[in-house]
Amino acid sequence: MVARRAASALTVRVFIDTNLWVYRLDQREVDKSRWIGQWLRQIANEHEIVISTQVLIELRAVLTRKFEPALSAQETRVALHALAQFEVVATDANLVLDANELANAEQLSWFDALIAEAALRTRCEILYSEDFSHGRTFGELAICNPLLEMQGKAQ
Repeated sequence: MVARRAASALTVRVFIDTNLWVYRLDQREVDKSRWIGQWLRQIANEHEIVISTQVLIELRAVLTRKFEPALSAQETRVALHALAQFEVVATDANLVLDANELANAEQLSWFDALIAEAALRTRCEILYSEDFSHGRTFGELAICNPLLEMQGKAQ
């Protein structure tokens, strides 16, 4: 899907939310899938990508239950293995407890708080997602919606 980049001291760590991986694999919108694929390759070449177990779980659910037609077991396995090559943050008890505090403090939905907390605890500088307000920050973590760039190019 996207090749993993070797980390260096100057590499920016970025967290990529589930929805962007879904768009990459969703062939119902070919132009969006193609654009996201190119964008992900560029990000992988320039930055260190981080995801969480939550991203893998959500992606599997979408690929096998929401896609029409659903991906086969083999296609799903390939997609999950490709993402597992990146740094994967485990959703452990401490992450859940900290995400609960973040959800309350920042008025976030539960699953958004889990994603944001995973990005924060791995010292990511950017969280790429369409589920948060573009430009919002949580400490040193900046939210960026790359689909806004795609929409700008389409105009």
